[in-house]
Amino acid sequence: MVPFLAAASGIDLVRPLSYGDGMHVIVDTREQTPWTFEGQGIECVRAKLGAGDYSIPGLEHRVAIERKSLDDWTGTIIRERARFYRELERLRAFDFRCVIIEAGVREIMAGKYKSQTSPKAVLGFVAEVTVAQSVPVYLAGSRAEAQVLAGAFLRMAAKKIAIIPPSPEGGVG
Repeated sequence: MVPFLAAASGIDLVRPLSYGDGMHVIVDTREQTPWTFEGQGIECVRAKLGAGDYSIPGLEHRVAIERKSLDDWTGTIIRERARFYRELERLRAFDFRCVIIEAGVREIMAGKYKSQTSPKAVLGFVAEVTVAQSVPVYLAGSRAEAQVLAGAFLRMAAKKIAIIPPSPEGGVG
């Protein structure tokens, strides 16, 4: 993160965050419908990321989440596959990376998206990215559930990298 952005946002990149302090998450400036992580004790800061839509200050080259609505995902299959493969190539360099889709298998099977792409092709691309591209894809069920999953993912990544101590109960967050 650029030092003046950290200073302007009040983020102390030197002192580890504790649970009482909450957690800070970087939201890429190009993200058009950002998650707010409401009720999760997460404060968002906007900054340009090299890969992904969400990361953690100081860990921008180790942790990344790519957010996709179901329409974004199906559009990627048809119109933006080459660009998305380049994004996946960047993401593979991260220790903790994933794609979180704001929908579930039920929505895909029901064809609740704007594209004419078959549900089989949509789910096949989920499997292809997860297995062949080595970037986990999570079907979160809904936008609200995706935010909760993303918050848990970011907290666990931070814990594994040891910037957030484990809670007394043994969980994260």
